[in-house]
Amino acid sequence: MIVVAACSASPEPAGSVSTPAANAAAVPDKSPPMDPADAVSRLVTSRNACKLLTRADAETAVGQPLPQNTVANEVQGMCDYNAADFSAGASLTLGDWPSIEAAAKSGRTTPTPIAGVGDEALGLGGSNGATLYVRRGDEGFLISLNGPNIDRLPDHGMALEKALALKVLAQY
Repeated sequence: MIVVAACSASPEPAGSVSTPAANAAAVPDKSPPMDPADAVSRLVTSRNACKLLTRADAETAVGQPLPQNTVANEVQGMCDYNAADFSAGASLTLGDWPSIEAAAKSGRTTPTPIAGVGDEALGLGGSNGATLYVRRGDEGFLISLNGPNIDRLPDHGMALEKALALKVLAQY
């Protein structure tokens, strides 16, 4: 919730009547109205996800070329790199920690605490890769790797995601 208040340092002269129309005419507002959701979005996504997770780092992690950058959405704080046939990929999503944590805890599987990354980290692993959810302060991000080289790993890529998360945190 955003609350905006204004006050005047000088009182109205005795006997004068102030109307909203008179006040608006005296000080025109040239700024466009801001949707509160937009204001929150700007705070949450002030970082560029594709600068934090580079294509080179993503390709190294998944062990194959990822020429398709299907999503590079700064407004939503997302960056996805994918193989040409979409058989493998790497993804970084930025946001506020309550949203990231809710995503981690929304499924049937309980996330596992992961030590040594950020202020807090949660991991989910499965046969189609793993996802690491990381908190630093009030902000957070999730990293997800997938593909045949990731699926073959005993930890489904969690160690690789942890290494990528540490690189992302170094740029925070």
